[in-house]
Amino acid sequence: MTSIATNVSAVRTLHHGKNNSASIELATERLSSGSRINKASDDAAGLFVAQRIKIAIRGMERAINNSQDGIGLLQSAEAAVVEIRNMVLRMRELAVQMANGVYASAPDRDYAQVEVNELLQQVDVIANNSNFNGVKLIDGSLQNIGIQSGHTASERVNISLGNRTAAGLGLSGVSVATQQQAMDAMESLDTALGTLSEELSLIGAYSNRFNHTISLLGASKRHNEISFGRVMDADIAVEATNLSKAQVLAQANTAMLAQSNSALSNILILFS
Repeated sequence: MTSIATNVSAVRTLHHGKNNSASIELATERLSSGSRINKASDDAAGLFVAQRIKIAIRGMERAINNSQDGIGLLQSAEAAVVEIRNMVLRMRELAVQMANGVYASAPDRDYAQVEVNELLQQVDVIANNSNFNGVKLIDGSLQNIGIQSGHTASERVNISLGNRTAAGLGLSGVSVATQQQAMDAMESLDTALGTLSEELSLIGAYSNRFNHTISLLGASKRHNEISFGRVMDADIAVEATNLSKAQVLAQANTAMLAQSNSALSNILILFS
């Protein structure tokens, strides 16, 4: 039907022109932002999944830092325990020496006892003052302290360390003032050294656990970041192709719109 009131060809061309413009805007937005989803309407379901992945990634990042803090705490505790062990070794050396019958009570054993007493005091100083960010480490108060080592509430490592003061090691009143006391002191010091070795083994086990946790978290975080990118990131090659296609169609659409308008003027020939 030939009609002047309605330019059917122009209406159809205009409709496709709007679609082409929308395609250009969408491709341009994705190319400029690098993201496939820039608003919820782009992909509501995909955005929900991406946000859930993002929450997990942020939680893993914090859990890695938490685990590293746990390792730092353990390293501080280990340094303190090693130093106490060194002092206990020195006291045992003195006990072995004073268990020999060739030493006089004064001044030989007296001087040895002075050194033992000073070492015992230093053991208490280290045990009572060693801390990590204000958290006491080896005075017996560190019991079931929780380290959040994962992004879910159930992923926790509870750390407990013993009382490594002189009293906690059973060394209160250790004496080398006599040959017999020195022999008795050797047994007490051997027990304390065994306790300290067990503590160091426990600290090492905790540290290894955190190292493995960090390794797993790093791998999980990496895979989640890849998944997040797969959902959210724009495929540059695809969007560039879509943009080129839409631009060509828009140009063709403009030409066809002009053609539709000029074709309508040919109707005037019917009146001549």
